[in-house]
Amino acid sequence: MNAAAAAHEPAVGDIRFGIIGCSAIAPRALLEPIRHVAGARVTALANRTVAKAEELAERFGVRVVYRHAEDLLKDPEIDAVYIALSNDLHAEWIGKALQAHKHVLVEKPLCLNTADLIPLAATVEQSRAYLLEGVMVQHHPWQRELRRIVESGCYGRLRSIATSLCIPAKDGHANNYRSRPEQGGGCFWDLGVYWLQLLQAVVGLEQAEFRSQSDFNGPHGCDWTFHAQARYPSGLEVSALFSFERPYRCAHVLTFDSAVVTLQDCFRANLGFYKITLKTEMKEMTSHSPFQPQPQSKMKTVFEPMNYYVNQLEAFCSIIRGEAEPILFREAAERVRLLAAIHEAAHSGETIYAV
Repeated sequence: MNAAAAAHEPAVGDIRFGIIGCSAIAPRALLEPIRHVAGARVTALANRTVAKAEELAERFGVRVVYRHAEDLLKDPEIDAVYIALSNDLHAEWIGKALQAHKHVLVEKPLCLNTADLIPLAATVEQSRAYLLEGVMVQHHPWQRELRRIVESGCYGRLRSIATSLCIPAKDGHANNYRSRPEQGGGCFWDLGVYWLQLLQAVVGLEQAEFRSQSDFNGPHGCDWTFHAQARYPSGLEVSALFSFERPYRCAHVLTFDSAVVTLQDCFRANLGFYKITLKTEMKEMTSHSPFQPQPQSKMKTVFEPMNYYVNQLEAFCSIIRGEAEPILFREAAERVRLLAAIHEAAHSGETIYAV
């Protein structure tokens, strides 16, 4: 939404959502969390397989079901839509929804083709509606705390960030877009956005050099395990492992001069209301003054139980109501450009330079 439109946007009360695409993520990402968000409700579903939409509608008390998403977008009783389609359809339906003056929450990634970013940017600028990419972790306070630690310098210089996002594929993602390259399949398009968003939030992406590797030995040539690295002019070294075939592990480990900060099981809060814990372990000092108190060797920062998707929905509703600043489109666009380039670099062996 452009600034002029935002200035004249009327206050919004109860925000009515429609869902386009009744994929498996829809209950977890919207239908269940919305029960915990005041002033928001789902009023309609649209899905090509009507029986699937009707089952969800009955289960969650949604009163209207559409066979065609175009009909849902024409519904004047809908203020915002959640797009839960396969990755290759995101750009098309973001554009249609914004042109229909509906606010849009879309599953990540924003789109697959970087050529779509220019028309999407123009549509966002011209629209009176807001767009948010569903990177749910960005709405949890652990991100602000990590940034505070880095910027404070309390543990010295940040030397490395190591990320593991390994989630074994349920049923091998058979009959799932994640096993189809043309639909944005593979582990990197599915999980890499979380890594790039973390870097954006904590250290930025400017001037980083990226490399990547994969055997592309998953179904239909998808990447089932993917490695990526980044190096910054400051000397910061970043590494990431993504996999649909290795044992479950989702963690970020930040190593500083004098401490190691670990965020273990960082996806747990997308399953419900769970505590997230930052663990800090001080490194042994080679020498110290006996007259100065030494820091505790191990510390924990425990955040109260939260649900990532509830946080995300509350943030989106606050943006729609004008109570919070929107997240800039260019942040999501920057991630898409890098996702595409890093994925391609695993084929070519080239180094990618962020600007």
